[in-house]
Amino acid sequence: MTSRKNLSKNATIVIIDDDAGIRESIKDLLALENFECVVADTGQGGLKLVESMKPQLVVTDVQLPDMSGYQVCQNLKRDPVSKDVPVVMITGRFTEPADKVQGFESGADEFFAKPFDPVLFVARIKSILRGLAPQAA
Repeated sequence: MTSRKNLSKNATIVIIDDDAGIRESIKDLLALENFECVVADTGQGGLKLVESMKPQLVVTDVQLPDMSGYQVCQNLKRDPVSKDVPVVMITGRFTEPADKVQGFESGADEFFAKPFDPVLFVARIKSILRGLAPQAA
Protein backbone atom coordinates (compact mmCIF):
# COMPACT_ATOMS: atom_id res chain seq x y z
CA MET A 1 0.00 0.00 0.00
CA THR A 2 1.36 3.45 -0.89
CA SER A 3 1.68 5.73 2.10
CA ARG A 4 0.63 9.34 1.87
CA LYS A 5 4.19 10.40 2.61
CA ASN A 6 5.59 8.40 -0.32
CA LEU A 7 2.90 9.69 -2.67
CA SER A 8 3.70 13.29 -1.73
CA LYS A 9 7.47 12.87 -1.87
CA ASN A 10 7.45 11.83 -5.50
CA ALA A 11 4.83 14.25 -6.84
CA THR A 12 5.91 17.25 -8.89
CA ILE A 13 3.55 20.23 -9.02
CA VAL A 14 3.73 23.18 -11.41
CA ILE A 15 2.45 26.44 -9.88
CA ILE A 16 1.44 29.21 -12.31
CA ASP A 17 0.71 32.61 -10.78
CA ASP A 18 1.90 36.09 -11.74
CA ASP A 19 2.03 37.20 -8.08
CA ALA A 20 5.47 36.24 -6.73
CA GLY A 21 4.26 36.29 -3.11
CA ILE A 22 1.41 33.90 -3.81
CA ARG A 23 3.62 31.62 -5.92
CA GLU A 24 6.16 31.36 -3.13
CA SER A 25 3.50 30.93 -0.43
CA ILE A 26 1.92 28.02 -2.29
CA LYS A 27 5.35 26.54 -3.04
CA ASP A 28 6.35 26.79 0.64
CA LEU A 29 3.03 25.30 1.78
CA LEU A 30 3.35 22.33 -0.56
CA ALA A 31 7.07 21.87 0.23
CA LEU A 32 6.06 21.24 3.85
CA GLU A 33 4.25 18.17 2.51
CA ASN A 34 7.33 17.04 0.53
CA PHE A 35 5.98 18.01 -2.88
CA GLU A 36 8.53 19.13 -5.47
CA CYS A 37 7.27 22.44 -6.87
CA VAL A 38 8.34 24.45 -9.90
CA VAL A 39 6.88 27.87 -10.64
CA ALA A 40 5.99 30.06 -13.60
CA ASP A 41 4.64 33.61 -13.76
CA THR A 42 2.84 33.33 -17.12
CA GLY A 43 0.54 30.82 -18.78
CA GLN A 44 3.02 30.16 -21.61
CA GLY A 45 5.82 29.66 -19.12
CA GLY A 46 3.67 27.23 -17.17
CA LEU A 47 2.75 25.27 -20.28
CA LYS A 48 6.46 24.96 -21.17
CA LEU A 49 7.22 23.71 -17.64
CA VAL A 50 4.46 21.13 -17.88
CA GLU A 51 5.87 19.94 -21.20
CA SER A 52 9.40 19.58 -19.83
CA MET A 53 8.69 18.48 -16.23
CA LYS A 54 5.71 16.11 -16.77
CA PRO A 55 4.21 17.03 -13.36
CA GLN A 56 1.56 15.08 -11.49
CA LEU A 57 -0.56 18.23 -10.89
CA VAL A 58 -0.83 21.88 -11.96
CA VAL A 59 -2.03 24.81 -9.83
CA THR A 60 -2.91 27.84 -11.95
CA ASP A 61 -4.28 31.28 -11.24
CA VAL A 62 -7.25 32.34 -13.35
CA GLN A 63 -5.85 35.80 -14.11
CA LEU A 64 -2.46 35.67 -15.80
CA PRO A 65 -0.75 38.38 -17.86
CA ASP A 66 -0.68 36.49 -21.17
CA MET A 67 -3.71 34.17 -21.07
CA SER A 68 -6.35 33.09 -18.61
CA GLY A 69 -6.04 30.07 -16.37
CA TYR A 70 -9.05 28.71 -18.24
CA GLN A 71 -6.99 28.84 -21.45
CA VAL A 72 -4.04 27.18 -19.70
CA CYS A 73 -6.33 24.38 -18.56
CA GLN A 74 -7.88 23.96 -22.02
CA ASN A 75 -4.41 23.78 -23.62
CA LEU A 76 -3.33 21.14 -21.11
CA LYS A 77 -6.46 19.05 -21.71
CA ARG A 78 -6.07 19.21 -25.52
CA ASP A 79 -2.48 17.96 -25.41
CA PRO A 80 -2.25 14.13 -25.37
CA VAL A 81 0.82 14.35 -23.11
CA SER A 82 -0.84 16.48 -20.39
CA LYS A 83 -4.54 15.70 -20.84
CA ASP A 84 -4.65 13.55 -17.69
CA VAL A 85 -2.74 15.97 -15.45
CA PRO A 86 -5.12 17.30 -12.77
CA VAL A 87 -5.53 21.07 -12.60
CA VAL A 88 -6.38 23.12 -9.51
CA MET A 89 -7.51 26.65 -10.35
CA ILE A 90 -7.18 29.58 -7.94
CA THR A 91 -8.42 33.13 -8.22
CA GLY A 92 -8.12 36.30 -6.20
CA ARG A 93 -11.16 37.97 -7.70
CA PHE A 94 -14.67 37.64 -6.38
CA THR A 95 -16.08 34.46 -7.80
CA GLU A 96 -19.56 33.77 -8.98
CA PRO A 97 -20.81 30.22 -9.47
CA ALA A 98 -20.38 30.82 -13.23
CA ASP A 99 -16.61 31.33 -12.69
CA LYS A 100 -16.31 27.93 -11.03
CA VAL A 101 -18.48 26.33 -13.70
CA GLN A 102 -16.22 27.82 -16.38
CA GLY A 103 -13.21 26.40 -14.54
CA PHE A 104 -14.71 22.92 -14.36
CA GLU A 105 -15.84 23.10 -17.99
CA SER A 106 -12.26 24.04 -18.92
CA GLY A 107 -11.14 20.78 -17.32
CA ALA A 108 -10.20 21.86 -13.79
CA ASP A 109 -10.41 19.27 -11.02
CA GLU A 110 -10.77 21.83 -8.22
CA PHE A 111 -11.34 25.57 -7.87
CA PHE A 112 -10.34 27.78 -4.91
CA ALA A 113 -10.93 31.49 -4.25
CA LYS A 114 -8.05 33.33 -2.56
CA PRO A 115 -7.54 33.56 0.29
CA PHE A 116 -8.19 29.86 0.77
CA ASP A 117 -7.82 27.62 3.78
CA PRO A 118 -4.31 26.12 3.46
CA VAL A 119 -5.26 22.91 5.27
CA LEU A 120 -8.20 22.28 2.92
CA PHE A 121 -6.06 23.23 -0.11
CA VAL A 122 -3.37 20.67 0.77
CA ALA A 123 -5.98 18.04 1.65
CA ARG A 124 -7.66 18.41 -1.76
CA ILE A 125 -4.32 18.19 -3.58
CA LYS A 126 -3.45 15.02 -1.67
CA SER A 127 -6.90 13.61 -2.40
CA ILE A 128 -6.58 14.32 -6.12
CA LEU A 129 -3.12 12.73 -6.21
CA ARG A 130 -4.32 9.67 -4.27
CA GLY A 131 -6.88 9.18 -7.02
CA LEU A 132 -3.99 8.90 -9.48
CA ALA A 133 -1.97 6.41 -7.42
CA PRO A 134 -2.00 2.79 -8.57
CA GLN A 135 -4.20 0.67 -6.34
CA ALA A 136 -2.61 -2.14 -4.35
CA ALA A 137 -3.59 -5.62 -5.51
